Amino acid sequence: MSVTRLVPIVPVALLLFACGDSGGDSASEATSMTGATGVTGVTGMTGITGMTATTTATTTSESGASASGSTSGDTDVSATAPTTGDPSASGTGGTTDIDPFDSTSSAEATTWDSFGDSTGESLCKQQIDIVFVMDVSTSMFAILQKLEEEILTVDAKLKTFDVLPDVHYGLVVFVDDAQVIDGGAPYTDVLDLQAQFNFYWKFTQGNSQVSGNGSNFDFPENTIDALFIASGGFQWRPVESTLRMIIHTTDDTFGEKGAVQSDIVIQHTYDETVLALQGQQIRVFSFADNDMTGGPGDNQDVSMGFFTPYNGKTPIPEATDGGAFNINLVNKNELSLSAAINDSVETSLCEQYIPQ
Repeated sequence: MSVTRLVPIVPVALLLFACGDSGGDSASEATSMTGATGVTGVTGMTGITGMTATTTATTTSESGASASGSTSGDTDVSATAPTTGDPSASGTGGTTDIDPFDSTSSAEATTWDSFGDSTGESLCKQQIDIVFVMDVSTSMFAILQKLEEEILTVDAKLKTFDVLPDVHYGLVVFVDDAQVIDGGAPYTDVLDLQAQFNFYWKFTQGNSQVSGNGSNFDFPENTIDALFIASGGFQWRPVESTLRMIIHTTDDTFGEKGAVQSDIVIQHTYDETVLALQGQQIRVFSFADNDMTGGPGDNQDVSMGFFTPYNGKTPIPEATDGGAFNINLVNKNELSLSAAINDSVETSLCEQYIPQ
């Protein structure tokens, strides 16, 4: 796999460092890994070292909710949420609005470490914080099922990297409203996160807002507010010692501040969200639709802001030094979800953060 990096010429003032150069070989090739789906390797991503957009999916119509909000399957949606991360613990409705620049870390002190190899070069060692920002509308059940199946594979692989071992995970869920789960406290036990994915793929079949107040009856979902509250609502550890990453999933477009979606008013603009993410040095890796299969008729282009510019503005993954994957390839078992996530982590560790 060829190595590409979307790095334009930018002013020196924009070059932000997580912890300096790794001093080693920075993953010149995408990691090949078999996930729970049996798919090997990572292709089809844009915007990160070690990946080229080499896979083109055949346009298909995704199964999922129609504009009227129909549901599929007979999954029991009355299941009780896991004790840890009960969605009701984070609020009763609307969009949780948290200023990302007022967030505090639960870490008492940095645990960043560096060490020398046999050549005397200094190598970087980072902690890993990953927040999953998940669209939990009706059509998203398949990706949540895959996350439940593959999160243990993701976690096991992360722990083989030369990093500080306590990987922290977080969760933000959204439909037209958005909530940060457990008040932004990290999951240090991956089994607790797996239980949340199980709960939310069942939740998708109820066609409900996250708060439980009202139904989802339009196709844009609230990516903008969800990413904004993730930037400030999670208890990120110190940026000097931590790779900060968001794994974001959606299969449709979004609205900006002032737009009304299913009777819910969107709180933030595209620019506000990008600046919040950049200010916290968070990389966003989006799994989104790039096949003109969005909207109520499954025939609209909803790639703007993820793969292509949004109103002339840089896509969010590129603006935050992250990347974008075609979610349809995951749903068709042509892209391993676990391999894509792990490769994104590996190619980002100790790399210079370059907002665009």
